Amino acid sequence: MNETEQLTKDEVFEVLSSSRRRQILYHLHRRGGEADLRDLARDTARAENIDSITDDVVKRLYISLYQTHVPKLEKAGVVRYDSDDKVVVLTDRVTDIAHVLNKEIEPNRQWSLYYVLLAIAGIGLAIAQVSGVAPAVTTLPFVVVLLALATFQYYETEVRDHGYGFLEQIVSE
Repeated sequence: MNETEQLTKDEVFEVLSSSRRRQILYHLHRRGGEADLRDLARDTARAENIDSITDDVVKRLYISLYQTHVPKLEKAGVVRYDSDDKVVVLTDRVTDIAHVLNKEIEPNRQWSLYYVLLAIAGIGLAIAQVSGVAPAVTTLPFVVVLLALATFQYYETEVRDHGYGFLEQIVSE
């Protein structure tokens, strides 16, 4: 699949049609977006409430994940699989699933509105300073607020972990 194309509804529902694939996505999210395939097999065994999680059970699930489920997720582009290290990594394409399911991922902040309000306050402050009502030192708090807003926006849009909490909802009954 082309990385620039969004997943279609049919592709998303095909990916989510298996409870095991939903479990993989959920457990990858829970593990910080990356996990060893054997750990995912063990997580799947626990999620399926298998009474006795033996090495044979884990091996059976490992084979199922390796041969069927991880390749489907990889074909859709929502995971990457490193066959050398046997590690599965969640990709940002999982946001396509959220969009199809109408789940909010990022906070819906209206940054332009915040900056417009700050600009209006700055104009008011400048007028007050020119007319002699406010001393020049009042510029410092304004600059601090502007810097804080810009820093917070950078954190929210670039640094903060993207919340894929909706993945928990796709495995709960």
